[in-house]
Amino acid sequence: MSDKSSSGKGFAFVNSGTVITGELLVENDLSIEGTVKGTIRATGTVSIHVQGVVEGEIQSASVKIGGKVTGNVTANDRVILEAKAVLVGDLRTRELIIQEGAVFHGKCEMQTGTRTNLVV
Repeated sequence: MSDKSSSGKGFAFVNSGTVITGELLVENDLSIEGTVKGTIRATGTVSIHVQGVVEGEIQSASVKIGGKVTGNVTANDRVILEAKAVLVGDLRTRELIIQEGAVFHGKCEMQTGTRTNLVV
């Protein structure tokens, strides 16, 4: 399902109870309340909600994790780990925000310099 985000850009949505296996290539934003098993590449923000689960690699401009991610995360701009987030995997980003209560098992590499645009 695709709609418009608050910024006016289109976005994709994985609803609760939905399981997707494979590679997701998304122009703009992606919101996940269900389960994704595979690689995610998005040009916008990938948001994993509290009930959302991702088992695989994420490459995006920004990533906001409220649920569980098992796999490596690369974000050109920033990663936010919300209070109930669980991230098991390595992380690469320019800016990292970890809220109290979040769990992170892995290593983190902080990028410096200018941003690069991700092409899907």
